[in-house]
Amino acid sequence: MKTRIQFFSLKHKSGLIVLIVTVALLQSTISTPSLKSFGVGMEVPEFSLSDLNGNKQSLSKLKGDRLTILLFWASWSKNSDKALLQMEKLHQKYKDRGVAVIGINVERQKIDGAAMKAIKGVADSLQLTFPTLVDHGLVAFHDYGVIAVPTTIIVDKDSQIRFEMSGLPVVGVKEMLHVLTADIEGKTVPIEVAAKMGPQPDKKAVRFWNMGVNAQKSKRMAHTAEKWYKKAIEADPAFVFPYLSLGNFYQDAGDREGAIKQFQQAIALKGDNVQALSNLALLLIEDGSYSAARDMLEKVLKVDEAYTPGYYYLAYLTGKEGDLPKAEGLFRQAEEINPLDYRINVYRGKMFEEQDKLELAATSYKNGLQQLLQLQ
Repeated sequence: MKTRIQFFSLKHKSGLIVLIVTVALLQSTISTPSLKSFGVGMEVPEFSLSDLNGNKQSLSKLKGDRLTILLFWASWSKNSDKALLQMEKLHQKYKDRGVAVIGINVERQKIDGAAMKAIKGVADSLQLTFPTLVDHGLVAFHDYGVIAVPTTIIVDKDSQIRFEMSGLPVVGVKEMLHVLTADIEGKTVPIEVAAKMGPQPDKKAVRFWNMGVNAQKSKRMAHTAEKWYKKAIEADPAFVFPYLSLGNFYQDAGDREGAIKQFQQAIALKGDNVQALSNLALLLIEDGSYSAARDMLEKVLKVDEAYTPGYYYLAYLTGKEGDLPKAEGLFRQAEEINPLDYRINVYRGKMFEEQDKLELAATSYKNGLQQLLQLQ
């Protein structure tokens, strides 16, 4: 996919010309905000990745007869070691009961000798016995729409998602164990956990939504995406993803009112949907409704403390309000969760540009551009 990139010059107060790289990334679909590309009941894509010995492995080859746990991790992630140890315990406990564990390392875009040494060092020090794969080029990372590291996904034998969790929250780990024991040991999932997971979407609705997503990625067929999203909503009015995608579609087309309406409908269906809350908050920021936007973004981070866009949208808002040190702290929190997200640098650049700190803006934009170009 080609991303539109614009270059223009701004004159610094000292008279120097600073080249500012602004990227039309804010509507880019390269990385969709834990699995915000997929949800419970939806089928995850196949992957083909190399293991630590350089041998190609696939999901279809490694998945369990009953369930498969996928863990996206990296050596730079402070919670990855804890998550890997948790997965090793689950692997030892359930490996003979139809459950497979697969670790997917998302260290960086290009894996050199030093990166591979770090990856193998973690696997050896933790004595991991389940398969560890390396995502060269971050293909699976972007196909799955991962936005936080670590991210855990449980899929069934048909590769449909049963559970997904970003970060390593205590509550989330308990919920994951409930899902596992319910399937493997025949126990009942607590009502509050089942309610949080929500109903599985209608398969026809998912198919229509996927057609819309694929259409929107194509220049030639992009205009048909709206039709498919609407058909998905007709097939299953409780399915949140078509509302989100339709909102993004309208936003890309410059229809702010249409976008706001779709995000509001998604929130009406699921009041704690972090993507809908974040997208609507960003539109409110652009409209100058800072207080309402802040309330939404603070709710996002209470719901999902690992949702990276919540941090950098809130950082951007905080910078617009004039508190640059606090804003920079929020940007750093986003980078700790997912330094691979180029939009962190884009919003940091926008913040500096609006504060007339053009050299800092230029550096941030260029860093974001460099990250983006590695994804092309």
